[in-house]
Amino acid sequence: MYTIRSDKPLDRITLVVLKALHMIAAKHKANYFIIGATARDILMTHVFGIHAGRATRDVDFAIALEDWNQFDIIKKAFIDGGDFQSVAGESHRLYFKQNEFGTAYPLDLIPFGRIERAGNRIAWPPDMTVVMNVTGYAEALASALQIDVGDGLIANVVSIPALAVLKLLAWNERGLLDNKDAQDLFYLLRHYHEAGNAERLYGEAFPVLEACSYDIALAGAALLGYDANRIIEETTRQALFDVLGDPVKRDRLLIHMDRSIASDAALRFQFLEQFERGLSLAVL
Repeated sequence: MYTIRSDKPLDRITLVVLKALHMIAAKHKANYFIIGATARDILMTHVFGIHAGRATRDVDFAIALEDWNQFDIIKKAFIDGGDFQSVAGESHRLYFKQNEFGTAYPLDLIPFGRIERAGNRIAWPPDMTVVMNVTGYAEALASALQIDVGDGLIANVVSIPALAVLKLLAWNERGLLDNKDAQDLFYLLRHYHEAGNAERLYGEAFPVLEACSYDIALAGAALLGYDANRIIEETTRQALFDVLGDPVKRDRLLIHMDRSIASDAALRFQFLEQFERGLSLAVL
């Protein structure tokens, strides 16, 4: 189990939101994990001390459900507690109560599990016209980490390899509209060696470091692919290779990973190439 660093504690609002969702999930016997940018920040910044760059003020909460009735019950539990409000036209979103500055804190509920349709997709009732792909969520739940986030709360948080998988697949779903998932993926690729993996790269994973000409950052990207490969099923693995193997999508992904003027396109290509190589490794 990992613990939040004492010099980088979570902000109070995030901690209150995490406590609320943990208690409600436990009460209704639902398995959950934190995903998205909040998970990225918890792991990379608050556990490993790596600056996350892009700030976030929302929490994404993936929850395994039996049916949509269970989703309604859990959502109602948040609202009945008095601290969360629903959002018209957005079934998945709640807002934590407004603070003294008039701003609210969004919470997105992402259901998966037995409610999924063919192709790991969910369709939101009542009209079922809004569809979301939740490929990889079952594996992410199975590999989720327990993190001591403070105030006696042990929260379930997506692992970094599973987060990289979900980020790539999320970008594939909405990449034409938003490039933040690609940016987050690039961030994970560049910094995975710093997330408790340096010792591995000079030990059991030394062949990976050697293959990358001793560039530890690039070796970290390959190791991230390898670690992702170990936790996903064949269907999810194929979905990743379908994205990476499409020349048009791959080129767009490389652009979306970093659009800054000073960005090095060749370096982005190297990181993505090493991640893909790691995904193909059965053993180190």
